[in-house]
Amino acid sequence: MSAAEATAGRRKRLKPEERRLQIIETTLTCLARDGAEGASLRSVCREIGVAPSLIGHFYVNWHDLLVAAYDLLVERFMAKLAPVVDAPYPSARGRMEAVIDAYLSTDWAGDSSIGASIAFWQLSRGMPELKAAFGRYLAGRRQLLSQALAALVAEAGAKVDVAQLTDGLMLMLDGVWLEISLNPGSIAEARTHQMCWFWLDAALGRPPAAQT
Repeated sequence: MSAAEATAGRRKRLKPEERRLQIIETTLTCLARDGAEGASLRSVCREIGVAPSLIGHFYVNWHDLLVAAYDLLVERFMAKLAPVVDAPYPSARGRMEAVIDAYLSTDWAGDSSIGASIAFWQLSRGMPELKAAFGRYLAGRRQLLSQALAALVAEAGAKVDVAQLTDGLMLMLDGVWLEISLNPGSIAEARTHQMCWFWLDAALGRPPAAQT
């Protein structure tokens, strides 16, 4: 592509929602590539090829843009997980298997997601707005996992505290996600499911042979 073509592409007039999405996507790209210290409003502007004043039409400041970018990142994950939790399955166990699969999907556990997530974690120390967004996301994940686990507990006829089971599984899934994101191939996909079911079956009082 020539310089003239590249300039023309950057100057293409976008609809407001298209421009907003472009800004957020570019912010996630910069965070994943450059980290919390390297990414900035100016670096996003350079990447897109626009003046900071244009971004000012959509976001009050850098913090406002960061929260919007984080919201998009987690909304995409929730949009994959929620339909799985709500979909009909022959068994609650089958649903939970699909939930684990969706939670640890490579669509979510990739370089761009983990890079941006680490940057958000670093930035949150000085951003109350971002910490509040973390809290909203945590509550959303907990609600979905609790819904699927409540059905699993009922199906197994187990006497288990669903809230504690939810917190434990969420910590396990987050830890596995972090590992497979930082070290792709370190744990085989089948092994990640076996680990989760080993823990779940123990909590439900099922013997290992009950794993599927």
